[in-house]
Amino acid sequence: MAAIDNIRNLAQDTYYTINDAENDDEEEDLIAFENDFIRGFNLWSDEYETETYWNQLRVNDYELATIANETTFSFELSEEYRTPVINPNQELKFISDGTVIARFKMVDPGQRVVDDELDRPDRAAFVGRNIVLSRVPKPEEVGATIVLDVVEYLPKLTRTDDSAISLLYNKNLAVLGVSKNKALSDVTKVSLSPSFAQKYNNELNKAIAINNQSTTIDMMRRDDYSSIGGIW
Repeated sequence: MAAIDNIRNLAQDTYYTINDAENDDEEEDLIAFENDFIRGFNLWSDEYETETYWNQLRVNDYELATIANETTFSFELSEEYRTPVINPNQELKFISDGTVIARFKMVDPGQRVVDDELDRPDRAAFVGRNIVLSRVPKPEEVGATIVLDVVEYLPKLTRTDDSAISLLYNKNLAVLGVSKNKALSDVTKVSLSPSFAQKYNNELNKAIAINNQSTTIDMMRRDDYSSIGGIW
């Protein structure tokens, strides 16, 4: 099936959801209908792709750069990637000859350097379009590869490329997502928007839960008092 056939079917599902009827446009009007849906889908996808780190768009162990000197601590992320994966358990690594020689926790920019921490853990943050480290590389780290997990953008829908549809957890996400946006912009159907929004949020929350599910149980981290000396 051609890309435009899949897009037309999804556009008809969306139209039916809003109007309880199928669109009967033909020829030039049908093309305009399809193009209108493509635009609506792409506007919605900008919203959708930022909801979580979708597994379908994730690239693990992406090679960001090779360390060339002991002074550079900021490295640009390629424009084809939306963001690195940032969470308390995520690390950026220096790898040399297959061995991890340094680990940097991926944190928010405000947490990259914390002056009052005694052990000064290595950290990295996404600032602008750059991965910024909390320190410069050490002499023995020059030549190592910087590796981290990143997330791609959801491809834009076009008349000849429908790959974005196959990267969704289910098509109903697109149907309800586009429907809520189109109903909100249509003064005659704006009253339907809260209903579409509620249904969309339900589908979105289910998809995020599936995306983030894990078989590993997070262990509670206890306070570390090992640095306290003295006589008890």
